[in-house]
Amino acid sequence: MTLNTILRRPAITAAAVLSACSTVNAPPPAQSLTVDALRALPDQTYAIQPGDAELDFSVKPIGFPAVRGSFEGFDGSVKVKRAAEDMIDVKAVVHLGTVSFNSDWYENVVKSPAWFDVENHPDAVFVGSLAGWDGDGVGSVEGELTMKGITKPASFSIQLNCEVDDPCPVDAVGFSGEIEVSRREFNMTAYRGLVGDKVTLRFSGALVTEDEQIASVTP
Repeated sequence: MTLNTILRRPAITAAAVLSACSTVNAPPPAQSLTVDALRALPDQTYAIQPGDAELDFSVKPIGFPAVRGSFEGFDGSVKVKRAAEDMIDVKAVVHLGTVSFNSDWYENVVKSPAWFDVENHPDAVFVGSLAGWDGDGVGSVEGELTMKGITKPASFSIQLNCEVDDPCPVDAVGFSGEIEVSRREFNMTAYRGLVGDKVTLRFSGALVTEDEQIASVTP
């Protein structure tokens, strides 16, 4: 897949916002990175900061409130290859066997072959690239999502910010957003009469450079 891949009929649409990393107290105001600043980023890789990210989801049974759960295991990276040419790659991996509902029954159902089939397909993987910047801090990512051995087009928008007290660009940014997945597209059709087709995943955390990761674990 190239950075300029155009997926005409995305099966999944996500909206993601990359914002300033928060502190223990209220975070300072954030400002969008200008397109010039984004295109001046050095060649480097950002990764999800361990222990500082959350990925939860909800699915709505017909006629009942939404059921909510989370994934305890996931990772991802944003690789800046040539920012001046908008060449930025994105990868995210969710370890489906780490799903948690605080209910053994729900967990066994979604791990089963009727849903995730974690024994044969333990991970869900998104791989994509920046399609271009639409304005200061705002761009779009296009790629593919693979689950249960099935790959479908996927796309989402992003916005990058930094704290106004720090110079931009920065070595760490926060992120949050959501993606809606159609179960039917990935052959997860069990309980169609009882559970809705759409599953909404929400995520948040911090993306940091390799140097920042090392500093965070150094005594």
